Amino acid sequence: MGADGKVAQLDQLYPHLRQDERTQVPTGTIEAPVEQLDLATVIEVAQALSGELVLEKLIDRLMRAAIEHAGAERGLLIRPQNEELHIDAEATASGQEVAVHVRGRGARVTVALPESIIRYAVRTQETVILDDALSQNPFSADTYVVQCRARSILCLPLISQGKLINILYLENNLTPHVFSPDRVTVLKVLALQAAISLENSRLYRDLADREGKIRRLVDANIIGIFVGDLDGRVVEANDAFLRIVGHDREDLVSGRVRRAELTPPEWRERDLRTVAELKLTGTLQPFEKEYFRKDGSRVPVLFGAALFTEGGDEGVAFVLDLTERKRAEEALRESERSLRSAIDGIPGQVAIFAPNGDVEAVNRQIVEYCGQSLEELKNWGTNGTVHPDDLPMSLKFSQNQSPLVFPMRPKHA
Repeated sequence: MGADGKVAQLDQLYPHLRQDERTQVPTGTIEAPVEQLDLATVIEVAQALSGELVLEKLIDRLMRAAIEHAGAERGLLIRPQNEELHIDAEATASGQEVAVHVRGRGARVTVALPESIIRYAVRTQETVILDDALSQNPFSADTYVVQCRARSILCLPLISQGKLINILYLENNLTPHVFSPDRVTVLKVLALQAAISLENSRLYRDLADREGKIRRLVDANIIGIFVGDLDGRVVEANDAFLRIVGHDREDLVSGRVRRAELTPPEWRERDLRTVAELKLTGTLQPFEKEYFRKDGSRVPVLFGAALFTEGGDEGVAFVLDLTERKRAEEALRESERSLRSAIDGIPGQVAIFAPNGDVEAVNRQIVEYCGQSLEELKNWGTNGTVHPDDLPMSLKFSQNQSPLVFPMRPKHA
């Protein structure tokens, strides 16, 4: 439907918008007479709101349009969250100028407002109009109304698909009866589009934020990350992953980085199970495996993955280089072998105790003498390895790491 058709449709739905009814508003606020609010202008504003995806710009446009078309002196865009009322924007009119202050996300600001009126609109999702707030009404006792002597008040819920998105609060403290039925009707038309646009804009912003966080994680190169499909193609990867497998970005772009070429033969069956697990559950618990590097050497990695969508073909994989950990483990094993060789060469029975008295190592002579393995000797305090009469002294000296000679029972004792 074109703009002319939309105008005709709104003419039928809201014929009184064309009527020459206007409320006299003091010149301290912007006045947009109803007869000047032709439907083409309303549609133009609504289309402008629908086309704006940047949340801050959308809020600025909405607040300016609301102030100008309603004859309001002040406006607030309020976002209910749990039991709190967050102020997304505040607009004020001075002469023919409108100043809009859009609050940053997470900003905690306190502004004066009629809380009882706003919370009523939040709870009921109904429009609240006070032609003269100083006259007797259900909200006459509100502290803000009393202290600020507010006159005309409009509280308009912005609702999209039954969900409350925001509350648009407008006021004029100079004169009553500012928000006539005609003006309210215009605002409701704008509010319908505003609610949809605000929700879409926030969803767009949240999506951009999530994508930004993911991109920062990828670009940080803390771990290797790549995007691939179930057929084994690697379509995108960060520098950390390319370094792990020894490839460059030209290899990636040309399609030379593929799962089949990266995986040693003994790991290919495990890779087939990986694909089956991803198809079944959408996620893959991390496990250790190896990759071929470009130069033919191997690199140990910890690998985990998840599909982007259930039943989809593409996903993201996380790869952690385990080379340093494997080196440390081998160094520890070599140290243990050296220690074993050293104490086995001592012509006597040698045991090494931890500070808490646990046995960490024994030489071959003790194993042969006691007829117990190292694991069994770790329970030396309770399994009869040491004579009960010598046990208290043995525990004392082992915990002090002092040289100790005490009788041990041979395996046939």
